[in-house]
Amino acid sequence: MEKDRFVKKYKVIQNLLESQKTNRILFLAILVVTFLYMFFLNVKTPLIADDFVYTFIFGTSTPVMNFGDIINSQISYYTSWGGRVVAETLTQLFMFLGKDAFNLANSLCYVVFCLAVYFLAVGRSVRFELLLLTTVLIWFFIPMYGQTVMWLTGSCNYLWCGTLILLAILPFRLYEEKQGKLLNSIWFGLLMVPLFFISGITNENTAGAMILIMMLFCGVYYKRKIKIPTFAYTGLFFSICGFLCMIFAPGNNLRVENESAVAEVTMMVGANPIITRLAYFAYNLYALMPLVILAAIAFVLLKNEKNKKAGVIFGIFTVAAAAAMVVMLAPPKFPPRAMFGLAAFLIIAVVYALAQFKLTEKRVRKFVIIPGCAILLFYIMSWGYVGVDAITVNKQYIARVGIIEEHKNESSIQVPRILPLSSHNGMYGLKDVQLDPNHWVNRALADYFGVPNIVLLP
Repeated sequence: MEKDRFVKKYKVIQNLLESQKTNRILFLAILVVTFLYMFFLNVKTPLIADDFVYTFIFGTSTPVMNFGDIINSQISYYTSWGGRVVAETLTQLFMFLGKDAFNLANSLCYVVFCLAVYFLAVGRSVRFELLLLTTVLIWFFIPMYGQTVMWLTGSCNYLWCGTLILLAILPFRLYEEKQGKLLNSIWFGLLMVPLFFISGITNENTAGAMILIMMLFCGVYYKRKIKIPTFAYTGLFFSICGFLCMIFAPGNNLRVENESAVAEVTMMVGANPIITRLAYFAYNLYALMPLVILAAIAFVLLKNEKNKKAGVIFGIFTVAAAAAMVVMLAPPKFPPRAMFGLAAFLIIAVVYALAQFKLTEKRVRKFVIIPGCAILLFYIMSWGYVGVDAITVNKQYIARVGIIEEHKNESSIQVPRILPLSSHNGMYGLKDVQLDPNHWVNRALADYFGVPNIVLLP
């Protein structure tokens, strides 16, 4: 009797899932709710640390007054510090346009990022349950979520650049699924040139992995005797050109000479460069382990489906993620937020594998209903906790600004510490005001508000 009830409920649910209209409505609803919540979090996230620095022309205390100043600032940045001019330009542009403009644009970018992950994993089909799964995995498994998604400077470096990279890869994935006329056209290949070039100047390890993914897809086309489209040639050529422009930026050598490992790591393992690199690698791999384990489980499920063709796409994104991780042994520092791109590749692989998982009545009862409801409940509770933390931090920041405005004429202004509790908060793990008035954060904050000195309240 109980089994008959379950079978009836299963058939009702199955009919709903198979309805295109229901799927599209729920798909759109997930996107709308995600956008609104992200907009709320963005509004409650204040300017943090490096954000204040980008209100000035690079290397000076001269405020950015127009778009020409941004161009001059980026020329100075490229020649004296590094090649990530796309991220730096976006950061200065949003600081110039204002936080309100960023709040809206960043919320939209997050939705585009989720869609890019989804379509790279699922292809052209619309399945709301897989979009929900995608947003859940991104929420829980993107490393240092607050620093890479909510923080203005970090978001421009990771969320925005990561989205550009995923959009550049998307035609390769869709063409593998179906060789349509649009993707096959010469005009499409030429139209994509700006995106391909810009995506190469985004982030060293992720852009390198992007180029590897493009090559692997071309290898799949060749093996399957599929005509290699124009966009594949322009994609590889111009993304490599952009990547080389970033890698060989005159300022890179100067930056590497001035960079050192953070104090926490050197205190634990010493200052030996090789040991420090290995320590960073081990620490970040440990942090990534839950997602790696999930990917391993997804691989086992995919293998049990006995679809060799399906394993190719899974392999492309996992190999790219591994490559993006290994190359991070080269630089002197390996902050956890640098794993943003490779985490995105692993999430794509996981969603792809689970999309191949055929849901029978038995599997729905065992793997979907109870675990799915529990995960969804945890997801909603996490949203609530992060939201409360965002409101609390925002109130602390407003109080700090009030103190600065009230004591603007004093030679040294003491402000209280701001304490975020969640790693989803933009301020979590970032440098804040110090006791030393000459610390770079203190100086940037003082210059931004036009006061002599700002120090931390003891």
